[in-house]
Amino acid sequence: MSATLTNKPSTKLTHDIVKNARAPATGSITLWDGKGFGVRIFAATARHPDGAKSFFINYRKDGRERRFKIGLFPDWSVSAARDEAKELRKRIDLGEDPAADKTEAREAPTVEKLVQRYIEEHLPNLAAREHTNQRRMLALITDHLGKHRPVADVHYGDIKAMHRRISDSGRPVRANRILAVCSKAFSLALRPREKEDKPWRNAVDGNPCKGVARNQEEAKERFLSAAELAALVDALLEADAVHPNPANCVRLIMLTGCRPHEAMNARWQDFDAEAGFWVKPSAHTKQRKVHKAPLSAAALQLIDDLRATRKAEWVFPGAVPGEPIKQTWAVWYACRDSASVKLWATAKDDSVASIVTELQAAFGRAPTVAECQAEAKRRGVVLPTALLDARLYDLRHTFASIGAGGGLSLAIIGRLLGHTQQRTTQRYSHFSDDPLRQAANKIGAVIAGVGQGSAKVVSIKDGRGS
Repeated sequence: MSATLTNKPSTKLTHDIVKNARAPATGSITLWDGKGFGVRIFAATARHPDGAKSFFINYRKDGRERRFKIGLFPDWSVSAARDEAKELRKRIDLGEDPAADKTEAREAPTVEKLVQRYIEEHLPNLAAREHTNQRRMLALITDHLGKHRPVADVHYGDIKAMHRRISDSGRPVRANRILAVCSKAFSLALRPREKEDKPWRNAVDGNPCKGVARNQEEAKERFLSAAELAALVDALLEADAVHPNPANCVRLIMLTGCRPHEAMNARWQDFDAEAGFWVKPSAHTKQRKVHKAPLSAAALQLIDDLRATRKAEWVFPGAVPGEPIKQTWAVWYACRDSASVKLWATAKDDSVASIVTELQAAFGRAPTVAECQAEAKRRGVVLPTALLDARLYDLRHTFASIGAGGGLSLAIIGRLLGHTQQRTTQRYSHFSDDPLRQAANKIGAVIAGVGQGSAKVVSIKDGRGS
């Protein structure tokens, strides 16, 4: 137990009294200066061999005695500590509770705690494939705002500065995604948690992300031409010899227009549910709804071929037993490069085609992209981009564009792709205009070709003038 000794209340503390006061052997002693102000002297420790001396003020609030620490001697002089005690007394008389405020500030939720709350409350609502990416963005938010920063202290300027720094690092789209995650996290802070009396952030202060302008984004719409598709198909045949599993996964994406993660997570039961269809479970679709997609003859042939090697629940089993394939990017990049070289070899521009043919003759094999680029630089030739800018997701765009160009309605295309919003499919509307444009050209040609400068009107039905 600590021994508590007091001097007479009327004794006025001075610098010498506090300095010369000896520390007790154990516990502490208290020297008072009147009206709750005093200094507490503790027994010696390794950190404070002469005993720590701490100024404080005692007061009563709601019938309870409270103590607020002002600071240590000699960091605080006696006169400075006494003046601080007077100011605190004024605040107390106005109804404030400094000790409670200090405790609340010390225990206030931090950015680190908010991130953990986001992981516990919101992350489970997202598809499992999003978790890793979300955690990476949360880590960046923590780094930029500071993990010990109180949630209540973060303001608009902090969020704007974070968004700008990430944007200036060359990642404007990433900055927008991080801003969206941050906004969702702070929206959680505006609501109290279960068994808590108040939210982590005052509703008056609101969400600090509100009003931060997003960077302008342009949708990446890359559509593969017939020649590019042919070159890619040939490259996939070459990949079969080394990596047949991911190569077939890319084929399924190409033939169905599915999202890459849907193909990677495909189960045999999804194809066994109904003949001729791929019934995707809600857990694997972006719209979180079951999507029943009809399969083309080519897609059905691919599935039938894969059935011969069926070993597990996954159509494309991964390296880890019991789990699906995790990525196809290595095969995709290899096929993309191989297809690009093939396209250069058949280019109408002889200066481009000759680079490939001459390197192939010199090496006795097909040259790599890097070798072609180095030779082109030496010759001063600019190589076409070919497929070097194509993404795996562009196979989905290409699937839709072929359908639109073939005269399919946007509603049908949307159902094939599993879109729930018509505006999502609207990006392919310019392709659906092609058949109409061709029809208009045919009609216009008939009208324009009638007569020798006469103003006859032609019947479209039977071609007779009137």
